[in-house]
Amino acid sequence: MSKKEHGPSLYYATDKNVFDALNLHKVDNPTVMELFQGRNIIVGKKNSREELARHFSRLTHDYYDHKIIANRLGISPRRERVTSMDVVTEEGFDDIKVSIEEYKKELEDSGEVVHVTRDGDSLSLNIQYSTIDYKKNELSQVQVRDGTIEFVKTDNGFTVRNTENEHLTGARDTLLGKIEKGSEKTLEKIEVSLADITSHKLRSKFFHELMLNLPGYTFKDATSVYVYKAIPEVDEEDDATDVDTHIDRIALRGKGVSRSEILNDLLDDEDFYIIKVGWKTKEDLGSGHIYDIEATFTNPKDCVGFSFILNGVFPYEDGKISSKRRSPMKAEITSISHDVEAKSRELVRVLRMESEKENE
Repeated sequence: MSKKEHGPSLYYATDKNVFDALNLHKVDNPTVMELFQGRNIIVGKKNSREELARHFSRLTHDYYDHKIIANRLGISPRRERVTSMDVVTEEGFDDIKVSIEEYKKELEDSGEVVHVTRDGDSLSLNIQYSTIDYKKNELSQVQVRDGTIEFVKTDNGFTVRNTENEHLTGARDTLLGKIEKGSEKTLEKIEVSLADITSHKLRSKFFHELMLNLPGYTFKDATSVYVYKAIPEVDEEDDATDVDTHIDRIALRGKGVSRSEILNDLLDDEDFYIIKVGWKTKEDLGSGHIYDIEATFTNPKDCVGFSFILNGVFPYEDGKISSKRRSPMKAEITSISHDVEAKSRELVRVLRMESEKENE
């Protein structure tokens, strides 16, 4: 179990906590008026926020008052990156149903909310859970999040996608462990990883090929490229002065980033390689929309933990590409996910063969 870096929280929010919270812009006027109405106090529109906050903080306030304020201070929901793996198994949805229901009950008993849905060849678990951030104000430490674990049937088993964060990845691994135990057969898990490809040029080539040659799409522009240089391993007896001034990440953002001389100079240095890219690509068929995609390895040193996200869509409207980006639809996310997964796994196989040839 990971050690918490902050905490524990104060057991009860003080009058200063309440005063500070009511002065934040996230707490709107209707919320303040609701708090006063609960005490049969009418608030005028011309009353200053600071004056109201000072008065209310001096009153007695309970759990329900704190909950009203905390709900306003909650984090804005945002889409997270997706990671996936292929699971080779002869099991079908009916075979894994018992394991899923068993794990669903365990999560619900621990206070989480779980919804299981099936749509054709796809089965999804939507999990709502709470996290605690002790670095935040006492009234906004509890943050409600949600994520998804999705099983998509394939010829050889399943593609398992999940929201890329510690909680959902842990839940996925626990669920796969239960499925493996229930089937009494070892599941073969295939992830996108460059851990065994040590060539920095081949690691960078992975992202170049993913952007430029995604099947069914035409590359338009690279908007961001992140390069990485691992901290050199130093013997304890050696002087570590150079390590103290080490620059391990450089981020380049803008237009035409992949063609910039700065990036080329960095990659010419064999110690740097690409670990994250953002790019725009246009679909060749269909509506001709432009998709804004991001892909990365969460562990840059070993190049494991591949994840990606469709940030948005620039729709083709009235004979031209709109300058306004909209949120992607479910069908678009599914389509892009399938294409990025297929291409990334193909690239791992190809680059692995190139690496073996280089090492011969």
